[in-house]
Order: sequence, then structure tokens, then C-alpha cells
Amino acid sequence: MEQEWKSLRLQVNSNYTPISQFVFVGFIGQKQMPQLIGTFFLFIYILTLVGNVFIFYTVRKVKKLHTPMFIMIMNLAASDIIYSTTVSPQIIYFYLTGFKEIQFHMCFVQMFFLHYAGSVDSYLMAAMAIDRFVSICYPLRYPTILSNNVAYKMCAVAWIAGIVVPLVAVLYSFPLPYCGPNKIVHLYCQHGLVARLACTDTSLTLIRALILAFVALLGSFFIILFSYLKIIIAVIKIVTKNGKEKAFYTCSTQLIIVMIYYIPRLFSYTSLSVSFNIPTDINTALGVSYCLLPPLVNPIIYSYRTKEIRNEFLKKISLAKIVPKNKKTEMA
Repeated sequence: MEQEWKSLRLQVNSNYTPISQFVFVGFIGQKQMPQLIGTFFLFIYILTLVGNVFIFYTVRKVKKLHTPMFIMIMNLAASDIIYSTTVSPQIIYFYLTGFKEIQFHMCFVQMFFLHYAGSVDSYLMAAMAIDRFVSICYPLRYPTILSNNVAYKMCAVAWIAGIVVPLVAVLYSFPLPYCGPNKIVHLYCQHGLVARLACTDTSLTLIRALILAFVALLGSFFIILFSYLKIIIAVIKIVTKNGKEKAFYTCSTQLIIVMIYYIPRLFSYTSLSVSFNIPTDINTALGVSYCLLPPLVNPIIYSYRTKEIRNEFLKKISLAKIVPKNKKTEMA
């Protein structure tokens, strides 16, 4: 790798002036009401934090939720907090202040954590699909196959394995010579857009990163696809109507989240691999949606469709209503 970096530098004149910062362009067609857009993203970020912190706190504190499925949901909430926090403050600051610059080194820090959280999310969803597969296809053996200890190990693997793709992407793109232009036609430091700004041939770097991203994304996606195909076959064989409905309801929650997460990404990565030109603003909107939408909707879907979390949420609301009444009574 070191020899490749040296050869890349030799392709550029030794006296080039490296850039010290990148400038975000954002939505090219949207120049009006930046404060309103910034306020909207701030509202989305607050909702995302509140929802995921609630999921994480509830699963940690309520002992009856200490099961493999909820352990994975708790880890997904933690990953979503990192995911949203990596991107949202930058976008909010961009629109509320008009300050469009990011320091050179901070851009690559953001790039790492952005792709890291995305990779962890992908692996955790694959783990959750395996959990549902074992639960429905091998219900009697489920407690022995997927114990809490096994669930924690699967989550640990997701957090550790998630480092590989973003680390390689950053290690190959950071040492490239950047001498201008320095405008990123996006709202955050996405690897492909940043690497293309280097003053050298980056085709090999981009191909490597794309292959790694596809391996991580499609590898997890095929595990999910295989698990749910097996689940569908098992559900069809269930005799009782109540059993079918219960199995379908449990899996449909996961499928909704998987579709929200994977469909925009697969479309974006596929368009890059076949050189399909997406309009700049649509590409920016797509990138923002697949970074900010899953962390926002995941806690909402789990709170609404998962009975245990929904009951805890309703209990919190009930206690919040009772406490003020008791205070008023004491004051009287």
C-alpha cells in the first residue's frame, strides 16, 4: 500500500499546494429558505435521538426485554445514534449558519464514522434476520441455539467487522494528493465524491471501495434474503391461522426496516457501478434519505409494532400524567 501511495504522489507535481478544507455545495437547485431547511433537519435529528435513546434505555432497564432480539434492537439503536450524529449536525450547521466548509482531516473522520455506522447497521440487520429464522424455523431449539450470550457475540462481531470497509476506504483515499477543486456536491463527506477530487487517477481506489461496499452490503443482504425465504417456507407450512399471523407480524416489522435501509443504497451503489447518471439534487436527496431516514423510523416502527416496547412507552406516558396530579394534590 505504501508503494502505491508514493506512486500516486509522483503523478502530481511535487510543488502542488494541498487544500486545507472542503466546501459542501448541497442542493444545487435549492437556494431559498436555508433556515427553514436547517430547522427541519434539526427537528428530524431531535426526534431521532429521542427515539433511539428511548429504545436503548428501555431495553437496558427492563429485564423482561433481555432477549436476543431486543439485544440486537438495542445495538441497532446505538448504531443509529452514531449514524445520525455523524451527518445531521453538519447539515444543520450548514443551513442555519451558511458555513459550508469542513476541515480536510475532519472530512475523513466523518467519512469513516459514516460508513462505519452504515456497515454496523447492515451486519446487525443480518443478525436479526438470523434470529427470526431460528425463532420460526427451529422454535424448540431457539433458546439453546440463540442465547443472550450468543446474541451479544453476534453484535460484537457486527461492531468489529464494521470497521473493515470504512478503514480501508479512508486509508486509500486520505493519502491521495488533493490540490483542488475542493467542492463536494453533497451535504457530507461521501467517499466516492471526495476521492474523485484528488489530483490523480482514482479509478483503482474507487473500484476497490465499491467492491468492498458491495461485499459488505450484498453479503448481509443475501443472508437476510436467504433467512426470510426460509421463514416464508416455514410460515406456509404452519397449520393454524393464528400461528401464521403471529409469525408474519413478527417478521414484517424487520422486513419494513430492511427495505427502508437497503433499497436506496442498492439503487445508489448499482447506479455507480453501471455509470448511470443520477441528477445531482436527486443523488444528494437519496444520500441524505438513506443516512437519516432509517435511524428516524426504526424506533418509531419498533415502538409501534413491538408489543413489549409499546407497553413500556404507554407506561411511561401514564406515569408522566400521574406524577403531576400527585404534585398538585400535595400542594393543595
